[in-house]
This record gives sequence, C-alpha cells and structure tokens, in this order.
Amino acid sequence: MHRFLSTATAMVLVPVLIAVGALLMVLQVVALEQEALRRYAFATRQALDAERLNAESQHLGRLVRGELISPNPQLMEAFEASREQFDQTLRRMVETSREPAERGLLEESARAEARLRSLAQELMEQRQRGVPLERLLPRITGGLQAGRGVLDSRMEALLRYEREEMEAARRQAGEVMERSVRVYLLAVPFAVAILVAQAVLTVREFRRRHASEARFSGIVNIAADAIISIDEAQRITIFNSGAEAIFGYGAPEVLGQPLDMLLPERFRANHRQFIQGFAAGPDESRRMGERRLIFGLRKSGEEFPAEAAISKLALEGRPILTVILRDISVQKRVEEEQRFLVRAGELLSSSLDPEQTLASVAQLAVQSLADWCLVYLMEGEQVRRSEVAHRHPGKQELAAALQGLRLDLRQPLLVRESLMRREPVLLPHVTAEQLAAMSQGAEHLELLRRLAPRSLMGVPLVTKDVLLGALLFIASESERSYTPGDLEFAQGLGRLASLAVENARLYQTARHATQARDEVLGIVAHDLRSPLNSIVLSIQALQQRRRARGGEAGEGAARGGDTEVLERIVSSARRMNRLIDDLLDVARMEAGRLSISPGPQPTEALLHAALDTARPQAQAGDIHLGLEVPGALPPVLADWDRLLQVFSNLLGNALKFTPPGGRVRVGARVEDGHLCFFVRDTGPGIAPEALSRIFERFWQGDRKDRRGAGLGLSIARGLIEAHGGKMRVESEPGQGSTFFFTIPVAFPAPGGHESATPPDS
Repeated sequence: MHRFLSTATAMVLVPVLIAVGALLMVLQVVALEQEALRRYAFATRQALDAERLNAESQHLGRLVRGELISPNPQLMEAFEASREQFDQTLRRMVETSREPAERGLLEESARAEARLRSLAQELMEQRQRGVPLERLLPRITGGLQAGRGVLDSRMEALLRYEREEMEAARRQAGEVMERSVRVYLLAVPFAVAILVAQAVLTVREFRRRHASEARFSGIVNIAADAIISIDEAQRITIFNSGAEAIFGYGAPEVLGQPLDMLLPERFRANHRQFIQGFAAGPDESRRMGERRLIFGLRKSGEEFPAEAAISKLALEGRPILTVILRDISVQKRVEEEQRFLVRAGELLSSSLDPEQTLASVAQLAVQSLADWCLVYLMEGEQVRRSEVAHRHPGKQELAAALQGLRLDLRQPLLVRESLMRREPVLLPHVTAEQLAAMSQGAEHLELLRRLAPRSLMGVPLVTKDVLLGALLFIASESERSYTPGDLEFAQGLGRLASLAVENARLYQTARHATQARDEVLGIVAHDLRSPLNSIVLSIQALQQRRRARGGEAGEGAARGGDTEVLERIVSSARRMNRLIDDLLDVARMEAGRLSISPGPQPTEALLHAALDTARPQAQAGDIHLGLEVPGALPPVLADWDRLLQVFSNLLGNALKFTPPGGRVRVGARVEDGHLCFFVRDTGPGIAPEALSRIFERFWQGDRKDRRGAGLGLSIARGLIEAHGGKMRVESEPGQGSTFFFTIPVAFPAPGGHESATPPDS
C-alpha cells in the first residue's frame, strides 16, 4: 500500500513539478520577449525620430540656401515651420532618452544646430535688408558651410547610434523568439496532466503576442515613411499607412501581391535579383544612401524618386525582409530648382545690357521650365515684347510674328494682370474661351491659336516699386500643367531677373554719369586753366619789371611788401592749377591713363629701397632675395613713388610664386640710353598660352588663386609706359620667370658704362 501511495504520489507530483518548471520557464521567456519587444519598439521609434530629425535638418539647410539666393517671405514661413518641427522632434528624443551616450549625441546636435541656426538667421536677415549675396559669400562658404558640416557629422553620429541600437534590439528579439520556440517544443511531450496548463499558457501567450503585434503595428503605422515587409517569395506581408499615402494603394489591395507592382517595369528584373542576392547574402541591412537612387510607381502610374533601406530577420529559418522607403520628390525638385536658380544667377550676372539680360532669362527658361517664354518691357505707358524664346527651332517664324505684333496695354493681354496689378498669374489649363478673351484682335488671336498654350503663368518684373515688365511662361507641346509650386519658382526667377535688369540699368546710368563727369572736368580744366595761366604770366612779367627797377632809391620797403603779395598770388594760382591736374588724373586713372611726376632718381638707392620693402615677405617665405648690378649705374628719369610701386607689384608676384628655398634677384643694366631693370625668380614659370594675356586687367592664370585681383601687372605696365619705357616677360614652365622694364636715363653714367644687351634671362 505504501509502495502504491509512493508511486501514485510520484506520478502526481512529478507531472506537477514538471508543469510548474515548464510554467516558470515559459513565464521567464515571456518576460524576456516583452522586454525585447519594448526595447525594439523604443529603438525603432528613436531611429525614426532621428531619421525625421536629419530630414528636417537637411530641409532647413535647403530653405536657408534658397532664402540667401532669393529672399522670399514664404520661404521664411516654411523655415519657421520646419524649425519648430525640428525642435519638437529633438525635445521629444531628449525627454525619452535612456542612455547617457544617446543624450550626449542629442545635446551635441542641439548645440551645433543652434550655432548654425543663429548664423543662418543673421545672414537671412541681412539678405532681407538688401545686402548683396556677393558680400555674404565669405561667411556662407566659410562659417555657414563649416557649421553645416559640423551639424551633419553630429546627425550622422546620432543616426548611426540609433540604427545600431535598433539593430541590437532586433537581434535580441530574434534570439528571444528562437529561445521561446525551443522552450515550447520541449514542453509538448510532457504528461497529459500538464497539457491543460500548457493550453492555458498557450492561450495567454497568444493574447500576449496579439497585443505585441498590435503595439508593433501601431508603431509602424504612425511612421511617415513607407514600411513594407515581404516574404521569401517577395510577396507583400506588411504595408503601413505611410506606404498607402506614398503609393496610393490601400493595404488590402497589395497584401499578398508581388513587390514588383510598386516598381517601374524597367527596374523589376534587376530589383528582384537584388532582393534574392541580399536574402542569401551575409549582410543584415543596407541603409539609405548606400545604393543609387531608385524609383517607385504610384497607383496612378506616376514614377517618383525614392531612397530606401532594407533589413532582414530570420524567423523559423525563413527570411523576412523589411524595406523603409522615403519619397524624395520634393527634395529633388527643390534641389533642381536651386541649381536652376544658381545657373540663372551666373548667366544674368554675365551681361550688363538689360535687353541681353532678359534674353538670357528667356533662353534659360525654355530649357526646363517652359516651351515658350515671352519677355515684356514697359516703355513709359507702352508695353513691348522684347524677346520671344521657344524650345523648338522650327518655331522661329511664329516667334518673329509674335515679337513684331504691336500691343495695346489698354486691351486684353496674356500678362495684363501682371502688368497692371503687379501680381503673378497662374492658369493651369487654358481654355479656348480664355484664349479668345486675352486676344487684341483677329491677327493676335490667330497667332495665339498657333502657339496653342495649354498652361501658362506670368510674373511681374518689379524692383524698388518700379514696374520693369513681365515674364510669361507657356507650356504647349510638352502638355505640362503648371502648379502653385511652379509659380513660386517662376517668381524666384522673376526676382533674379528684376535685380539683374536693375543692376544693368544702374550700370548704364553710372557709365553715362562718368562720361558726363569727364566732359565737365574737361570743360572746367579748359575754361579755368587759360585765365590761371594768364594770371601767372602777367604776375611774372610784373615781377620782372619790378626787379629791373630794383636799383631805384627809396622804393625798398614798398617793393618788398608788393613782392610778397605777388608771390602769394602766384603760389595760389599754381595750387589751383595742380588741383585741376589732380582732378584730371583721377579721370585718367579710370580711363587707363596714369599720371607720373618724373625726376632724376639715384638707381642704387631705388633698388635698395625696393629690396628693403620686399625683404620681410622674402624672409617669411624662406626665399633668398638678392641684388645684381654690374657696377655704378646712372640715375633714371622717373617718379620715385611710382617706380617703387612697380617694383612692389613685380616682387610681390615673384615672392608669391617662388617656393621656399628659391631665389629672387633684382638688377639693372644700361641699354641704349635707358636703364633696363629686371626681376627674376625661380618659380614654376608661365605657360606659353598665358604669356600673351599676362598683362591683361583682371586676368589670372589660376582662377582658384584668390591672393590677388589680377591688376598688379597691368598697373605696373601702365606706369612704365607712362615713363616712356616698355615692359616684357620671358618665362618657360619649370624654369622661372623674368620681368624686364626700361626707364630713361637722366644723364650718362660715370665712366660711360653702357651695354647693348640686357641681363641674361
């Protein structure tokens, strides 16, 4: 009996103990699964917030660049909205951050963004006050780009951290799931007594899993990016709300369908091979930016550019692939518009002729924005088409007919609203009735019908409240339909064109003012110099007569007082004459005619003064600076200050291009009644094709070298030619350069030292 009770007890207790042990193991696994899923959900949310934070940061950068290129109140509104979204996302991440390393990365990103935002705000405010972009370029290319680089590096570090955290959480979840499966399989063979308990646990586990999946589904669905999972047959198993918004399909329409339906036909074969290779390969994920740009296909048939990241997770030996896809259509459009506006700015700044400037705008517009671009100019109370540009060469006859047709601003006109109200006009679809209403007669209507506009937009050209004209963009053959975004872009182009036209007109006005000033200076100099010369000559004649009577007695005191007065009159007249000469010299400088005051100057002292001036620069560059003279040299007939200016320009160039350890030599020899000076260096030399342009104003052999403006050699040659001398250069690549110039000798050198040949070069 006792043995039976022992056996029965064992039969009862052993299954109970096994069931309790199995229950404890299952409960432990369930707790681990819950913790792993919580960590994965949190890491996923933080990673998505980091991606959103990075996207907002890039968007802020693009808005800043757009505002700097073309100030626009709407861009400032978009900037403030994007900045608020960035701050909200950053604040949420900081509040939910759990790790010190993550919090440190967030704080570094916040500090870098604050510094960059402060500088950008200052630059944009300056642009809104009218500061030219050229004056801000040093701070943009220096401080703003450096700050942008620092922020990008901080954001990249943050993204890398969040992705690693999400990947670690994903691996932990996978390991826990695999462990739970093994536990469940071991519990199945147990005694019938624990099946009921196992059934209860299974129901509980099912409920827990269902709740976890519901939480995971909620996290996935709130993401703005498309999150799509596919099975090993590349059929869609998860399609979140972000994917529905991007592709236009509802989840029931695509679940169970092949992924190919979301791709353009030409990419499907290659993409399927890529997915197969990734599923079989060792990589567990590929992030955004690691692949070239891809394209998606919306339900409407529209293609769009996108960036995508892909990851895989093996469950029960089968791979589950998940793609996170982002629509970057707006980003690409903004980038293309910014590149277009930069090209437009460069093209518009290349001419100072208002008509040519607007013709350049029209030609640029028909390359990507319109099939036709018409430029209207205001001339008093009249309007004139100054340019009609078209995309296709076969439309020249129609373009000429449109340009030659006279217009009346009091009658209907395609851009009448833009001209009269100074407001932009947008007609996404032009009807036949609208076309007839905008014509000024039968001939005008016939030309408009031949033009066949399908969509059009017009923007006024206004600067400083002055109406210059208008731009009209027409889509015809391309069947394009303009949108408010296109109109905003056209307004930016119109603002650039208005500024360019205004600058061209200001240049023409300044040019006419300079010509008028020179004419006035010439008239003043001519009309004043004659009476001044007459005064000087008359006083000098009076002084000579008084000196001739100087021996007469009794007139000494009176004569001395009169002579002092006459000297003051002569001195004042000469000062007035010199003032006229100085005013004329300013005009001659701008016209390329330099004034000098030559006189006998000691050559050796001049050479030593030039070397003393350049010696600090030579010592700083570790360059040996020396003097080469054959002996005693005669003085030269020159302006001391102007000649030192020539030496300063030539020695500055020689020292700038001579490498450390090189040599620069200065010397002179007599040559045919002139003194031939030379400056020789051991620098890289000058290419043969550059020698013919070396003395041109503003010309530089290396456009990237911004250490000079390209004026020094031109001014030096002008000064030498003003002395009656000549300047030339001899150079070979790799052999250095030698600049020669001649100055007239004041009188022959002692001992008759003359040489018929210049120093060796």
